[in-house]
Amino acid sequence: MSLTTLRKLPIRVAGNSSTLARSFVSKAQPVHAEVNENKTIDLVPPSVKNETSIEVFEAPKRLKPTHDIPVCNLQMRGYLPQQLDFYADFAQRAAYHLGMPCTGTIRLPTQTSRWTVIRSPFVHKKSQENFERKTHKRLLQIKDAHPEVVQRWLRYLTMNAPAGIGMRATTWEFENLTSKK
Repeated sequence: MSLTTLRKLPIRVAGNSSTLARSFVSKAQPVHAEVNENKTIDLVPPSVKNETSIEVFEAPKRLKPTHDIPVCNLQMRGYLPQQLDFYADFAQRAAYHLGMPCTGTIRLPTQTSRWTVIRSPFVHKKSQENFERKTHKRLLQIKDAHPEVVQRWLRYLTMNAPAGIGMRATTWEFENLTSKK
């Protein structure tokens, strides 16, 4: 998992009003610092110098299912879509490292709930205020995994769940058919 973020941060030099350009680059890419004549340290690789700002995130790795038999559906709900997407990414990475084939994040329809509250209960009854809350949902599906590994994955996710994210897991266990004698 490598995260590469290129940003320029202004740095004040004592006695000089020039700024230094500084970038944060992942350890996976070798970067050589170059000092220009205008006292600018350039840590940006030459291939991306023309770009203004770049954010690159490596997609979570996924294993291919062998039999396409669903074992677990994990539905996550939350009010902040960025936090929900981050946690779904975390859950996919955890599934990969436990050796479970996992589908990509499936966005389910957003549920919007609206309600009206009276501002004043007596004379100004016609003065009302409207409120709205949106619940975002994401779905991950685990296929072809052992039930004990799925339970361990779910325990790990509930232990590391941030505040404001709810989870509902539906698991299926399959047994071998035995013949009657």
